[in-house]
Amino acid sequence: MTLISRFRNVFRSKANAILDKIEDPEEQLDYLYEQLQEQRKLAARAIRDATADRNMIRNELDDQREAMQKAHGSAKAYRAKALQLEGDGAAEDQVGRYNDAAKRLLAEFLKHQKRVEELETNLEKATLSVNTLKEKQIDLDTKVDDLRSRKEQLKSQWRMAKAEERLSSSLAGFEGDFSDMDLTLGRIEQKVKRKKALAQASTEVLAEQQSEQATDLPPLGTDAEAAWDKLGEEVSRALPSAHTAYFCIAISGGGTWALDEARRDELLSKLNEVDNELNGLNERGQLSEEKFAALYPELFALIRREGKLVGRDLTPEDAGEAYHNPEIKLPPEDLEFEEAHQLFEGEGLLPG
Repeated sequence: MTLISRFRNVFRSKANAILDKIEDPEEQLDYLYEQLQEQRKLAARAIRDATADRNMIRNELDDQREAMQKAHGSAKAYRAKALQLEGDGAAEDQVGRYNDAAKRLLAEFLKHQKRVEELETNLEKATLSVNTLKEKQIDLDTKVDDLRSRKEQLKSQWRMAKAEERLSSSLAGFEGDFSDMDLTLGRIEQKVKRKKALAQASTEVLAEQQSEQATDLPPLGTDAEAAWDKLGEEVSRALPSAHTAYFCIAISGGGTWALDEARRDELLSKLNEVDNELNGLNERGQLSEEKFAALYPELFALIRREGKLVGRDLTPEDAGEAYHNPEIKLPPEDLEFEEAHQLFEGEGLLPG
């Protein structure tokens, strides 16, 4: 897409009304996105820590369960041995040693059992905490992705809103310059009528002089010939040629300019040379603000040098249908480098 065609489409999207109330929307959007990214990092760190705590609880629970089972098995074995010795009529102190060992192991079993109950409760809470954090992380990831998409859209809308505001200001100033258009056109019409009347009078006077003189009149003197040629030039400049055809170029905030249709290919080629050079520099990553400032004004200098400003140098009627359907619509002459850099994409200045 060219600079020209991109400019034709740049105003199709309208910025949201709230953008008018934001001081620095691009900076605020970037800051908000950075904050959400930071929150996502914190959430990931919290999930990692919570998962580590849950795993520690789970590992201790496994150890406590194993120790509890071992203590319970050993207590049963010692008690069974004590009952066997008691049944065999063994000494009381020997039976007592096995019973004491069984009681000690039973107490250890109960201690492990209590710790297992505590760990099971803690594990349930830790698992719930991890799941809750993961759900929040999913929601946060969704918000980050949504903001990333909307951020670029809103920033684009903000840039277009600023461009539209500048264009409106430029057009308002342009319309103000031609607020007295009717008066200007009236003066031009009177001047043309005056020149036509003078030309007719000159023709009549010359016709009368020729009828009174002999057929072989002597040639006019040098001064008379020069005056006659000058008169012809004045009349030609005052009256628009009925055979001149134009094509028009509209400049945002700079009026509509009519250029000779017979020189269309030549003039468009010159405009394309400038635009292609700008595009080429941009594609190679060599388009600097200084180079843009040197090349971009050449487009407008060429148009002013070769064209006529409709309403000042030429009436809309003389410009014809081309005035209402300009061949090209150019951005403002004061287009900023950052805006122009975004508009440069694709082929050349003119389609084809």
